[in-house]
Amino acid sequence: MVKFRNDINGLRAIALIAVVLFHFNPSIAPGGFAGVDIFFVISGFLMTGIIFKGLNTDSLNLADFYLCRANRIIPPLAALCFILLFVTWFILPPFDYLTLGKHAASSITFLSNITYFYESGYFDASAYEKWLLHTWSLSVEWQFYIIYPIILLFLKRYLSLENLKRLLIVATILGYIFCVVATERWPTFAYYSLPTRAWEMLLGGVAYFYPIKLHENQKRLLEIIGITLILLSFTLTSKMTPWPGYVACVPVFGTYLILLSNRETSIFTNNRLFQTLGTWSYSIYLWHWPIAVYGVYYQLDNWVPIGIVLSVVFGALSYYLIEQNQFENRKKTLVFTLITTLAFVVFYKSTPFLLYQISGMPKQIIAANLDQSDKGELYTWQMMNTLKNNKIDNNKLNVMFIGDSQSADFVNVINEKVSVINNDRINFMAQKISAKCGVFYHLPEPLNALYDKINLSENIGEKKLLKCAAKIREITADSRLINTDFIFLAMNWRNWSLDYNLDAIKQIKQKNPQVKIYIIGNKGMHKPLPIIMVNAFKDDQDVSEVVFKSLPETNIKNNDFFRKNQNSGYQFINMTYAFCPVKKCNVVDKTGLPFYYDEVHITKQGAMYLSDRLKPLLPPEFYAP
Repeated sequence: MVKFRNDINGLRAIALIAVVLFHFNPSIAPGGFAGVDIFFVISGFLMTGIIFKGLNTDSLNLADFYLCRANRIIPPLAALCFILLFVTWFILPPFDYLTLGKHAASSITFLSNITYFYESGYFDASAYEKWLLHTWSLSVEWQFYIIYPIILLFLKRYLSLENLKRLLIVATILGYIFCVVATERWPTFAYYSLPTRAWEMLLGGVAYFYPIKLHENQKRLLEIIGITLILLSFTLTSKMTPWPGYVACVPVFGTYLILLSNRETSIFTNNRLFQTLGTWSYSIYLWHWPIAVYGVYYQLDNWVPIGIVLSVVFGALSYYLIEQNQFENRKKTLVFTLITTLAFVVFYKSTPFLLYQISGMPKQIIAANLDQSDKGELYTWQMMNTLKNNKIDNNKLNVMFIGDSQSADFVNVINEKVSVINNDRINFMAQKISAKCGVFYHLPEPLNALYDKINLSENIGEKKLLKCAAKIREITADSRLINTDFIFLAMNWRNWSLDYNLDAIKQIKQKNPQVKIYIIGNKGMHKPLPIIMVNAFKDDQDVSEVVFKSLPETNIKNNDFFRKNQNSGYQFINMTYAFCPVKKCNVVDKTGLPFYYDEVHITKQGAMYLSDRLKPLLPPEFYAP
C-alpha cells in the first residue's frame, strides 16, 4: 500500500467541497466541477504507487488488485443505489423510476459514463432529473483501474521500469493533446470518456515517479502556487467553459504541484475539518448529488444549506457503517460484487413487466416511454444526415432543407411519400444549424447587434456563439441557395429572431427570384408526449384534449406571425394546425402509439400521419408520376 498522506486527504476535501458547492449552488463555485479532475489526479498517484510496488517485486496480482478496489468502492455505491430504488418506488412517476433503475444498473457495472454520453446528445434531459449522474466519474476511474495495470504488466515484458516511467510522461502529454482536440470536436465524448481523462490520472503517476527534493520554503511556495491554480479554476471557469479541454490543465497541474510539495503539516490541507471531510469524501460524494436532485425535483425552498448538511450526515453514516466494515475475505468481496451486479441488472430488465403488472398501464404507453425515447434521436437525424453533402443536379428538381431538428423531422415526413435518397426525379439537399443560433442566414446588417440585444453569448456560451456565426456564414455563402428550386425552412423558431429571418427570406428571394420557399411552423407540446399519456391514463382523461389545452403559447404566437406575413415571399405550413385541427390534437395512432417521442420531435408514426395531412400543401411536383 502507498503510505497515507495527510495532504492528499486534505486535497480530497478541497475537491469535494468544490463539487458539492457547484452542484447545490453553481454561483458559489462556478468551476467547482473541476474538483472531479483533482480526484482523478489523486487516483492516478495512488494507483501508480500500488501497481509499481507490485511490479518492482513481481508480486502484482490482478485479481487481488481488482477485488481490493471493489471492496472499497462497490458496497457504499450498492447501498446508495438500493436505498434510492427503495425510497423512490413510492415517490417517482413510473417511467422516472424506470430510468433510475437503468442508471443504477449502469452505475453498479461502471458503465454510467457511457450511458450518460449516449443520453446527453441534442435532446438531453435536465441533469437534475438523473439521480445518479455523478457516478460517471466513478465509472471512468474504474475503467482506468481495469486497463492501467494490464497495460503496464504487458509493457514490463519489453521495457525496463525506467523506460516505463519515461513512457508515462509521453503518454500524459499525448493524452492531454488528444483531450484538447476531442473537447473541441466532440465535447460530450470528451467530458464523459476515459481516453480524454486518462492524462489527468497519468499525471498523478508522473508525480509519484518523479518526486522532487525541496527545502521547506520551496515546498510551501509550490503548495501555494498549486492551491492558487485550483482556486482560480473554481472561480474563473463555469459550465460555459469547454471542459476538460486545455483549461483543465489549471486544476490538474495545481494538484500535481501540491502532490510534489508533499507538505504533511500544511495548514491548508492538514486541518481537522479537511482531514475529516477527506476521510468521508467518497461517501459524501456518493450521497450529495441525489440529495441535490431531490431538492430540485420537488422545488424545495432553502434546500442548499439543508442539502449540504444532509450530504455530510449521510456520507458520515455511509463511512462508518459501510466503508469501515469492508469484507476481510476476498472471496466474499467477489461473491458480493457478482450478486450485486446481477441483482441490479435483473431488476432493471424486469421493471417494464413490473410496471405492467402493478399499474395496469396499457402496453402501448409503456412502449411509448421505453422504445421511442431510446431510439428517437437516431430516427430524427438519420435521413437528413445523408443529404448534407449532396450537390446541385441540373437534371433534376433541386430541393433544399435548412434548419435544426425540426427540419430533420420534416425530411422524415417527406420521405414517407417521396424517397429523399436516390430519387430519380428530385435531388434533395440539406444544411443543419443549431436551434440555439436562432437564425440561419447572415444579412448585411450586423448579426452581432441582434445577438447582443438578447445577450445570447451569456445564454449559450461564447464558443457556441462563434460556431453559430461560422455556420450562418457557411449557409449564406452556400451556392446551392441561388440554384435550388425549393427551400424548406424548419426551426424551433425564437420570437426574438422572427423579423430577422423574414428579412433573410427576402434577401434569398432577391438572389434567386424563382425559388419557392416554405416555412414550417413550430409544433409540439408543453412536456414529452409519453409522459402526458401516462398522466392522462392515471387521470382518466383524453390525451388529445389534454395536449390541446396546454399547447405552448410561443408556438401559437410564432405561427400567427408567419401566417400574417406570407406576402414576404414564402408559403407557410402550420404544423400545430396539422396536429390540432379542431379542439383536439391527433397525437396517437389507432393502436395507441405516439406521434412524438418527446415534446417536439416526431416518431415514425407521427411522420406517417403528417405525410398524409400535408400532402395537399406540398409542391405537386413532388408527387408527379
